[in-house]
Amino acid sequence: MPAVPFPRSARLFVVLLLALAAPLMAAGRSQAQSEPLVVATWGGAYSDAFREAFAAPFSEETGVEVQIVDAPGGYNAMLEAQAAAGNVSWDLIDLGEEDALALVDAGLLQPLPDDVRTDLVEAVGAENVTDYGISFASYGSVIACNAAAADACPATPAEFWDVEAFPGRRTMYGDGWSDALIYALLADGVAREELFPLDVDRAFAKLDEIKPNIDVWWTTGDQSQQIFRDEEVVMGVVWDGRASGLREQGVDIQLSFEGSPIARDLLVVPAEAPNPEAAFELLRWYATHPEAGAIWIEAMGYGVANPESYAELPAEVSADLGGAPENMATGVIVDVEWASENRAEVLARWTEWLAS
Repeated sequence: MPAVPFPRSARLFVVLLLALAAPLMAAGRSQAQSEPLVVATWGGAYSDAFREAFAAPFSEETGVEVQIVDAPGGYNAMLEAQAAAGNVSWDLIDLGEEDALALVDAGLLQPLPDDVRTDLVEAVGAENVTDYGISFASYGSVIACNAAAADACPATPAEFWDVEAFPGRRTMYGDGWSDALIYALLADGVAREELFPLDVDRAFAKLDEIKPNIDVWWTTGDQSQQIFRDEEVVMGVVWDGRASGLREQGVDIQLSFEGSPIARDLLVVPAEAPNPEAAFELLRWYATHPEAGAIWIEAMGYGVANPESYAELPAEVSADLGGAPENMATGVIVDVEWASENRAEVLARWTEWLAS
């Protein structure tokens, strides 16, 4: 069917309308692009890696300016202060999942819009998406062993507890009460899927067995590496990134993710964020660009939500990451709601137990 031509006067009217609307449309685009997307993250090399892997390519593709604000900790108090003053300046925050849960309870985070949540789940799976954010910067606590110094290296929590079959000086994280309880229960035969709620009494009873054989309770990541380098210990529970980093320092380290507690940050949007649309768009971009996730992983050693990112990495790199699918399959996702609700009581007991 041939097209019916507009009368000349009608065509001129449409052209005139478009001409008049063009400056307004351009002004609207200019105004939208002039509002930067402000991301609060951990600072230093961490912020640099976020900028390289995500912020810069996102800006190049979308035209949205991304400003990264270094806020190394204390997010909750800072966001509470901003909200109380009616001047929230952050659009997106990268923070620990337990801290995010506290902000949800305080009403300071936006739930994901239904369409955004659907897109994120489709891209990275429901296990990597919550009602308020998406998984980011995952890491695990692993059983690490200096193969050159140990008679035999334990590969499971039960083997780590078996000091006769696997002799050697040991270490655990002095502040890692939840990791210690999880490993203790696994060593005592509790199945991964039946861990939570944690049987605290049973866990401490099992910890009593190994406590005399823990020679160092490390308190910082640097210390956890130092004691391995100096062969002050030959095996222990340490963070995966610190453990794999020992290889570059000349230590013949072996890692086991069997029963490894996996923790993660979340990328979340404050309830009063000035530019939430751009923040949600960055979440979509992050979820659907696995090559960007691979750049991040290689820079920082922390995992990402999209499993396809790990396929972009050399196999030996992926094998050392708590967030890698093969390690997630044998690890333990910490129930942060339980940890948050029970933190004060169990931490007090843990502190007393360590001192006794």
